[in-house]
Amino acid sequence: MKSTLLLLLLSLAGSITHAQEHIDSLLYDQNGFAVRNKAFANYLRIALYPSDTLLRKAFKDFYTTGELRREGYFLSIDSLDDSQSRFDGKNTTYYRNGHIHEQLSYSNGVLDGEYLLYDETGELREEHFYVAGKETGIRRIHYDDGSCRIDEYNAGKPVYDYYLLADSRGNTLKFHREDETPFWESPSPEERAVDYRDGIPWQFYFKNGVTVALTNSVVRDYGKWHRIDLSITNNSLTPIEFTPEESIVAYSLDETEPADSVSSLKVWSCDEYLKKVNRQQTWAAVLLGVSEGLASAGAGYSTSYTTGYSSTDGYASYSTTTYNPSAAYQANMASAARVANFGQAMEEEQNVKRMGYLKRNTIYPGETVTGFVHVEWLRGTRVFFIVTIEDAEYLFEWNFDRKTTFPAE
Repeated sequence: MKSTLLLLLLSLAGSITHAQEHIDSLLYDQNGFAVRNKAFANYLRIALYPSDTLLRKAFKDFYTTGELRREGYFLSIDSLDDSQSRFDGKNTTYYRNGHIHEQLSYSNGVLDGEYLLYDETGELREEHFYVAGKETGIRRIHYDDGSCRIDEYNAGKPVYDYYLLADSRGNTLKFHREDETPFWESPSPEERAVDYRDGIPWQFYFKNGVTVALTNSVVRDYGKWHRIDLSITNNSLTPIEFTPEESIVAYSLDETEPADSVSSLKVWSCDEYLKKVNRQQTWAAVLLGVSEGLASAGAGYSTSYTTGYSSTDGYASYSTTTYNPSAAYQANMASAARVANFGQAMEEEQNVKRMGYLKRNTIYPGETVTGFVHVEWLRGTRVFFIVTIEDAEYLFEWNFDRKTTFPAE
């Protein structure tokens, strides 16, 4: 130990060319309390006091195994309790492997300026800024997955009741500080943008880590509807529960009315819409069945007409009706096939609609759901759709007429 201490002293003294008043060597345990026996020590401090009062007082700490632990400048050293020591200027602490642990800045014995914390591999983990010993400004904490927590402080206290989390993909999310649940904010209409896909305009928002895109058209599909096609991408960190008939509300505005009439529009669920389709298809099937039944009833019968002369009636026409069971069978088979094909076509159409219609979904982080929803159509000049995701409301607004739809300016 004595030879190691001598080498350390010579090394440190060799870096100081000015005359020195004296050098102190102190032993501290892992809690920073002074110890006399090196067996209980965690680190050794060598403090240099220049005789020139204009020069800064410097120190170096070493682990008892010889590795550099800390270096920098100080105003005063407490030989009994290191937590009471007052440091100055730039200070740096190290891990035993030589990588930087902390970079600190002091003024008048308290933290003042940038503070950086690294892990043992050399990766930056925390960024803080202090003013007169109190944290002030932006704090950043970096995680293994590439995300970064961002807080703002003023005089040692958080400025907001939430913090930001920026993920590795560039998404920035808000979380409540108290319980760390997502902080959902409704976007303003100014945050709404328009994109075009195959010439069709889509309005979309990116907010709370969620992208919501919507387009609207007026269609006739077993009735007249506003058909909204919707795409939701969840880039937040939590699953989203979405039920179209509960999460979407719609309103129609007729500006031609004197009082600008506003009407609430029903958002149809998949089951409600398919029931309507099924009812209309059933009536169509009934009418087709009746028509085919009437046609089949006369199948197989044929009537022929002849003209003859008799002395009593003169020239007269005679009809002869015959029945062909084979032709009747073929006609019935063809009629049954048409009815069956019609039923199959109707079923396939329902399946297509069922697959495309947007239903209740749990949208997990990284997932996207797309589909269409039918909304009641009423006469008007403008239609509004409000899509609610958690506590955030995304407002979409469209002008429309009888033939076309286009985004509201």
